[in-house]
Amino acid sequence: MHNYLKSIGFRDIDQEDLKILLTDVKAHPDYQNMTDDSGDVRMIEYRKEYAYNQGINISGSLDEIDGFVMDYYYPYLIGELVSSQEDVEIVMNSDREAYQGIIDDPKMGIDLVFYITDDLCLVRSDYQSGQFINHGGVRLSGLCEKGSVLLPLDESIRPVEDLETVTQRANLMKAAKSGDHEAIETLSIQDIDQYNEIGERISKEDIFTILSSYIMPKGIESDKYTILGDITECKKFMNEITHQMVYRMLIRVNSMMMTICINEKDLLGEPIVGRRFYGDLWLQGRIF
Repeated sequence: MHNYLKSIGFRDIDQEDLKILLTDVKAHPDYQNMTDDSGDVRMIEYRKEYAYNQGINISGSLDEIDGFVMDYYYPYLIGELVSSQEDVEIVMNSDREAYQGIIDDPKMGIDLVFYITDDLCLVRSDYQSGQFINHGGVRLSGLCEKGSVLLPLDESIRPVEDLETVTQRANLMKAAKSGDHEAIETLSIQDIDQYNEIGERISKEDIFTILSSYIMPKGIESDKYTILGDITECKKFMNEITHQMVYRMLIRVNSMMMTICINEKDLLGEPIVGRRFYGDLWLQGRIF
């Protein structure tokens, strides 16, 4: 059973409930699509929402004897805002026809890997083109396994992230990756200064007062992350089948916006705009 079903309101369901649920997705989809015959395998996908912009996707192949054969399913969440306008490299999973995207966004400091939830026909076409893709932007989203709400930072100690500073660092990182020695040296000096400052503060301050936001890989799976970010919007939705409540939040992480959702029972604390969210998530995205 998929670990992140609970994130969209299917917490504590058993295998029999899951079979009924997947049958419902196939029988009453909000969206369905079939790839053309140009590919090696003709794929079919069904998608059904169970709360606003969140639901379950089933993908499978068409067999001449058995008809539709399910290959895999996954819960999904569609992000609300464009998170990045950088080009996306598409990579296909080795064990099934599912795709991951890689964004090299200077604002984040790391390459972000996310599970692509776009229309399978579009993703297959993009992948076969063998190029970096940019349809106008990526809307990142995250299904959260667990999380906590933290109090906001005191404004007197919150680091100021003005647009000019963020842009300058982003340009330096681009230049450094292209081999600019002066940019590499400047970034190295900045990192050393930051390291020394953190070293002085860590002995007398809590780590969450030093870090205002961050995103870092969690475990060995490439699209799983731990995040700390500011809550800029929070809404509550009810799963129409289980009647479980799910929080849907817009989070600012390192100057990037992403939408996340988490089951009410898996969240510690009360999410309010201005507070911070800390938790683990499975990163997804749509290349609009």
